[in-house]
Parts: sequence; structure tokens; C-alpha cells
Amino acid sequence: MDSFQMEAGKGSFQFFDPAAGARQHMRVFYFQPTSNIQNARVVIGMHGLDRAASDFRDVLVKRAEQLGMIILVPEFDIEAFPDVYAYNYGHVRSGPGAAFLPQDRWSFGIVDRLFQHVRTEVESKHTTFGLFGNSAGSQFVLRYLALTEASALDRAVASNSGIYMLPDLAVEYPNGMGGLDLDQTSLLRYFGSRLTILLGEADADSTAFDLPRDEEALAQGPHRLARGLWHFDLCKQIADRLDSPLAWALRTIPGAGHVDQRIFDTALDILA
Repeated sequence: MDSFQMEAGKGSFQFFDPAAGARQHMRVFYFQPTSNIQNARVVIGMHGLDRAASDFRDVLVKRAEQLGMIILVPEFDIEAFPDVYAYNYGHVRSGPGAAFLPQDRWSFGIVDRLFQHVRTEVESKHTTFGLFGNSAGSQFVLRYLALTEASALDRAVASNSGIYMLPDLAVEYPNGMGGLDLDQTSLLRYFGSRLTILLGEADADSTAFDLPRDEEALAQGPHRLARGLWHFDLCKQIADRLDSPLAWALRTIPGAGHVDQRIFDTALDILA
């Protein structure tokens, strides 16, 4: 049974889910506004590869309080989700060349079930939620949108990703969307998402210690800002060729870096 208790302010609870690693449970760090809970917008935040879920919750609190939002940050800890395949890539496969796992084991479904669980417990009037990820969390958000129906999601923000999955059905996942039961309809659904790609203008350090530098990453640009701009332009070109205009928005925040309060505040403003 879920150990669920939410009170006004900051806290955490245990959430049990079949896709949450061998333990089948994970901590969720939350913020709850002081009033009007049933009308509060629910936003799920996806932390970076540092797995600092409580810290990520904390940087969202001030703006969430101003906007009257409930924030939920599930902790994809290093023990249960030890690498990029387990976290960033949604546990669709366990490693390079490994077989694709059944969809009910993908970690993407955790956010859907978490939202429905909290929505029921707080008797929320909202039937949809917002999703925001920065850095590694951004990779999770983009793949979640590309690979799932995301039926309860109404708007998403992905900021400062270090590398982007190609919107290409001929390139095998996780570098592309191939090898899965996806087709052009899936690609058009992905391009039709209410997604904002959010970039920091100063996130342009090509020597950053945590910047991916493999061949696929370097082909997208020398740093995160360049890669984000390249990826958005690529998706726009492909959408145009498919005669289906890209529904995404692109925003660049002047002076903002990779981990920057201006990014976090802007993301919540968009999701509001």
C-alpha cells in the first residue's frame, strides 16, 4: 500500500509502482500550496542525472507557490535506475543491443500512474498535468512524448538537453525511434505535442564535464545551446516534409545557464 500523506508545504512520500525497479517503490518529493488544493495545477518535475530530486523540487517551490501549483518530483535513484538506459531512456531496453522490454516495464508509465494516484487522493478537479524536465530529465520528457500516448498530459517543457533522440523511425532506439512499434502516425503525434523546448543562452560550454561527447552527440553541435537549436530546426524540417506543421515552441532565455533559476521559473510559467 502506498505510504501517502501530503500536507501544505514541502514533504515526501513513498509511491509504489511495478516499474520502479526491484523494490517497486520510490520516494516522491512534493510541494503543496496552502489552499485551494482541488483546483491546484499538478506539475511533475524530472530531475537531472545527479538524481537530486529534493533539490529539484526546492528550486520550483517559490514560483509554484505564487502560481498555486502542486509539484511532484519522483526520485529515480541510482540504485534502482543505475544508468541513462534506466532513467533518461525510460528503461525501454537495459543497455546497448539489449532486447526491448515489455511496455509495462518502461519507466515512462510511472509519471502517468503517479498523477492519477495523487489526483485521486487530493480529489483534484484537473484531469491533466504538466511535465517539466531539465538536462537528463529533459531527455526523459522528450522520449516519453515520442513513445507513449501521453493521454493525461496537456503541456510539457524540456530544457537544456545534452543530446537529442532523432525523430527517425529508421534509427534504432535510443538514438532514434526505430525498433519499436512506432510508425509515421506516432511521429506526427509527437510533433503535435504541446511542447516547449527551453534553452539557456549561456548553456554554451563545450568543455562542461557532464556534456555528452560521443560521435552522435558531437554531430548535433559543440554544446547544449547549439544542439537544442539544431534539433528544433531538424524537427521543423521533417514536420514540413510530412505536411504537418510542428506544434512545438522554442524559447531561449537570455543569460541563462544550464542549471538556472530563470529556466525553472520560466518552465512553470509556461506550464501554468
